[in-house]
Amino acid sequence: MGKMNLLKGKWDGKVGQTVGAKWKNRSTIRTYTAPSNPNTQAQQNVRGAFKSITSFVALFSDQIKYLSALDTSGMSVRNAIVKLNKEMIADNSFAKSDLLISKGGLQKVTGEAAVAAAGKVGITWTAPTATNFTQEAQLVAVMVQESTGIVEVKTALATAESLEGTLTFEAGKVDVYVYFLDKRGSNKVASLSDYIEVTVA
Repeated sequence: MGKMNLLKGKWDGKVGQTVGAKWKNRSTIRTYTAPSNPNTQAQQNVRGAFKSITSFVALFSDQIKYLSALDTSGMSVRNAIVKLNKEMIADNSFAKSDLLISKGGLQKVTGEAAVAAAGKVGITWTAPTATNFTQEAQLVAVMVQESTGIVEVKTALATAESLEGTLTFEAGKVDVYVYFLDKRGSNKVASLSDYIEVTVA
């Protein structure tokens, strides 16, 4: 228990939301915010959503380190993706189909589809029609099977309209994210990512 002695100008220990302290041999008073209950249901939900998103994104974020146009100033690609989806964490509404792993002003991928044959995933899309794409523009495909931890990242020219994966996924669902990536000088630019789900038989 703290105690106040205003006549002596002395403040020892904690009193309410203040605490007596010394700094360079001078008595000081510091205030602090009383901690709220860190274990409310809402806070548990936020922590649960944060854990779910970070665990999932960690499966592939290192593999797209050089294939991302996200602002990673002072942070990793994983943290940049988590920041991009912060509303999901606040709302406890993590859904892989709504997860964004890329954003930018390029035309979004259209006509995309994914098929699985013999455990391998193939992807098709429509070549971009916007005039601000260079000849080197790429489509980036991120294929993630969370149940097994198998991840494949493939790229192809944006005009190719198809690519074939080489890894063999096990039976089950594969989450696929696609986006366009291009350059403006030494800077990367990209489109919003889109989601496709495919099932490996």
